Amino acid sequence: MKKINLRPLPTFVFMMFVCMVSWANTKQAGEIIRMRELADSLHSIGSTDSAAIVIGKAAELAEESQDPLQIVGTCSSQGVFLRSLGKIDEALKSYEHALEIATSEQFRANPSEEAIEEIASLYINLAVLNLDMQQKEKAAENAYLSGKWIRKSTDCDLKSTIFGVAGSVLTGCGELEKAMEYQDLAYQNALETKNSEAAFRAGAYTMLIADRLGNKQEAKIWREKCQSLLPEIQSTMARLVYYQAECSICLKNDDKRKALVWFDKILKTDGIDKLPFIKFDCYNNMHQAYAGLGEYDKAYSTLLEGNALRDSLMEQEKTESLRELTVKYKTKETELALARSEVQRANTLLWLFAAIGLLLMAVIIFVVYANRQRHRRMQKEIEFANLRADIGRQLTQQYIEGLENERRRMSRELHDGVCNDLLAIQIDIRNNNSLESTARLIDTCRESVRRISHELMPPEFAYASLDEVMKFFVNKQAEACKGKTDFRYTSSARKRNWSDIPDAISLEIYRIAQEAIGNAIKHANATEINVCLVLEENSLKVSIRDNGTYKANGKKGLGMESIRQRAKAIDGKLTIQTNTDKGTEIRLDINL
Repeated sequence: MKKINLRPLPTFVFMMFVCMVSWANTKQAGEIIRMRELADSLHSIGSTDSAAIVIGKAAELAEESQDPLQIVGTCSSQGVFLRSLGKIDEALKSYEHALEIATSEQFRANPSEEAIEEIASLYINLAVLNLDMQQKEKAAENAYLSGKWIRKSTDCDLKSTIFGVAGSVLTGCGELEKAMEYQDLAYQNALETKNSEAAFRAGAYTMLIADRLGNKQEAKIWREKCQSLLPEIQSTMARLVYYQAECSICLKNDDKRKALVWFDKILKTDGIDKLPFIKFDCYNNMHQAYAGLGEYDKAYSTLLEGNALRDSLMEQEKTESLRELTVKYKTKETELALARSEVQRANTLLWLFAAIGLLLMAVIIFVVYANRQRHRRMQKEIEFANLRADIGRQLTQQYIEGLENERRRMSRELHDGVCNDLLAIQIDIRNNNSLESTARLIDTCRESVRRISHELMPPEFAYASLDEVMKFFVNKQAEACKGKTDFRYTSSARKRNWSDIPDAISLEIYRIAQEAIGNAIKHANATEINVCLVLEENSLKVSIRDNGTYKANGKKGLGMESIRQRAKAIDGKLTIQTNTDKGTEIRLDINL
C-alpha cells in the first residue's frame, strides 16, 4: 500500500480555521451594519424606543467582535437614541465609552476614511447633547473637534451635514461668526455634490446668522442665493427652514406685518398638516404679532386655533401611546399562547389584566390632563380678556388726557388771541376810529377764530385711524339712540391702509359725518342710519344714508352749508340726494 503523507494536514486545518474565523467576523460586521441601519429607520419614523433596543443588541455584538470601529459607531448611535428618549445619563455613558476608544493612540494612528467619519460624528453628537444640557463651552469645543476631523474626509455630502450641524450648535452657543463660517463650508460642500437641498438649508441658516450679527448686506446676499435655489427645492422641510429663518429675521427686526406674510407661507406649504408642531409654533408667534399690531380679534382667534391644535396633538399622542401599548400586549399574549403550556397561558392572562389596568390608568391620567389643559386654556382666555380691558383703559386715559390738553390750548388761544382782538375792536369803536380800521380788526379776529377751529383735532386721531374713530363714534351714537335709531357701519380698504389718510382729511370727514348724523336724528327723525367708508388705491368714498324725512321751512340750513364748505376744503365731490320715500344720502368722493 502507498503511504499517505499526513504532515501537511495541520497547516490545512489551520488555514480552514482562519478562513472560518474571518468569514464569521465578516458576517458579524455585516449583521452590526444591518442592525444600525434598522435602528436608524425606526428612529426616522418615530419609533425611538424600538430603535434603542435594536442598537443595544448591535452594541453587544460590536463588543463581542472587539472591533474598535464598530464599537465607536454603535455607541455613538446608541447615545443619539438614548438622548432622544430623555435618558441623558445613559447617553453620556455610551458617548464616554465611544470616546475612550476613539481617543486611544491605536485608533487614531493612521485612521481610515470610515474611522475619521465615525470620530467626527461622535464629536458632533456630543456637541448636541452638551447644548441640550446647557453646557455651551463643552458643546462649542466638541463642535470644533468635529469640524477639525471632518475636514480630513473626502465625503462632501457628510462634510456638508457635519458642518451644518456644527454651525447650528455654535449658533446656540452664541459663537455666531464661527457658526457662519461652518454654515458657509456646509454650503460649499453641498454645491460640490450638487445637493441643492443641503445648500439651500445652509444658505438659510447663514442668512439668519448674518442678520443676527447686524450684517444686513451679507444677509441680503445669502437671501438672494437662497431665492435662486428655491425653484429647485421640492423638500417641504428645506422650504420650511428658509421660511422660518425669514420669520425669525422679521420678528427680530420688529417687522410683525412681514413676519405674518412668512407665517402664512408656512401654513400654506404642502404637507404642513403632517408637521403639527411647526403649525403650533406658527400660531403661537402669529397671535403675539397680531397683538403687537393691535389686531386683537385676529390675535385671539389665532390663539384659539393654536390651543385647539395643541389639544389635538396631546390627544393624538395619548391615543398613539395607548394603541402601541395594546398592540404590544396582544402580540405578547399570542406568542405566549403558542409557545407555553397551560401555566404559561395563566401568566399571559395575568399580563393581560395588567395591561387593562394600565390602560384604565392611562385613560384616567388622560382625563385629568385634559381637564387641567381646559382649565389652563380658560385661564389664558381670562388673562387675554383682562389684557384687552387694560389696553381699553389705557386708550381711554389717553383720550381724556388729549381732551384736557386740547382744552388748555384752546383756552390760551382764545385768551391770548381772540380776546385781545375783541378788546382792540372795543377800543377802536370807543375812539370813533374809521370803519376801515374796525373792519380790519374784525377780519383779524375772524381769521384767528377760523384758524383755531381748523386746528381742532379730536385727540383720538393721535392714536387711532379714521376707520377706528368713525366706528367708535357710530357705536356711541347707537348706544345713545338705542330703541329709537338703528345704526350700521361698514368699511373696506384695498391696497391702502387707513393710517395713510392725512389727519386734515380725516378730521373734515369726521366733522361731516357728525353733522350729517346729527341732522338725521334731530331734524329728520331717522330710524335707520347707514355709514359706509371705502378706501381704494387712489380714492376714498364716504356714504351716509338715512330714512328720515326733512321738513322744508324755507330757511337755509347752516349744517348743510358747513358740510359743503368742509367738502370743498378737502377738494371732495359732494352729492346730496333727498327723497321723501327713501330718505337722504350724502356721498363724498375724495381723490387721494
